Amino acid sequence: MLEGLKTLIHRIRGIKETYPLIPLSMRVRSYIRLIRPMTILGAFLSGLFLDIFFSRLSPNGINFIHATLVGLSLASIHIFGQVLNQSIREEVEIDRINSKMRPTVTGALSLKEAKRFSLIWFIFGTSIAFYLNPIYGIFSLLIAFFAVAYTIPPFRIKRFFLFNNLWQGIARGLLPAVYVSSAYNNYGLLPIIFGVSLMIWITGAQASKDWGDTVGDRFYNIKTFPVVLGFEGTLKLMGFLMGISFLMFNLFIYLRIFPSVFLVLNLLIIPSSMIILGLKHNIKLSFAENNLSWVCFYGTLGLFYMLPALII
Repeated sequence: MLEGLKTLIHRIRGIKETYPLIPLSMRVRSYIRLIRPMTILGAFLSGLFLDIFFSRLSPNGINFIHATLVGLSLASIHIFGQVLNQSIREEVEIDRINSKMRPTVTGALSLKEAKRFSLIWFIFGTSIAFYLNPIYGIFSLLIAFFAVAYTIPPFRIKRFFLFNNLWQGIARGLLPAVYVSSAYNNYGLLPIIFGVSLMIWITGAQASKDWGDTVGDRFYNIKTFPVVLGFEGTLKLMGFLMGISFLMFNLFIYLRIFPSVFLVLNLLIIPSSMIILGLKHNIKLSFAENNLSWVCFYGTLGLFYMLPALII
């Protein structure tokens, strides 16, 4: 049993580079690594559970097929942005320092192959969105723009301190909430305020993915929180922004813009604190592409979307 446990731990540690638990060819594994499966979970959950949340408030009730398609659309657009960004030459040069395992860095896949692969996901995701609702289709194009403008020239929003994190907060917090609610009845300010509150949380927590990339980011003048503020400054700003977000959630519960059951979102203060503690104590996870804080970021982001749908 002990030997079996050691073997399992060894294989789990290898997931980060080779995905040995997936019995597929190395080329297929390279495409899977290009997608970065752990990072698309938040996008899928945001679409799935936001749709469930708003449909539970509507007279027609829940349509799980519709909710799943919304989740697939957002996840596909997220994959499009992830893959396209890894096919940009400027990003490959940074990743030669920060993330040497990326398929476009190792040469397992060419930049042209990555671009073609990203286009497939763009067509798939936006087609689902337009099929569901023309408004969804328009929002899907907007979210796709936010996803790629973060990295691709001439925009490269990631170069600009604070605005880069805010950009991600809009794309992952504000836009999905407004996007999903747009096809339902008028919910007043609820979708926008929920999206803005979550946007501020993401703006702070997003920095968890930047800490291990400071060498390459500094060399190429990418002004992330760690590059500009250093260790202590980054932790303080992250904590401040996430704290403001929770204050906003509770304020709008008090003002009755959010239902009182939203109080359960305060439980997410715990994993949010783990993001800070994980960075402070440099807690790494062998099975993930990044550290504990990075995993807590994506897990907590998913819970922000799941809990309102489950408790309303």
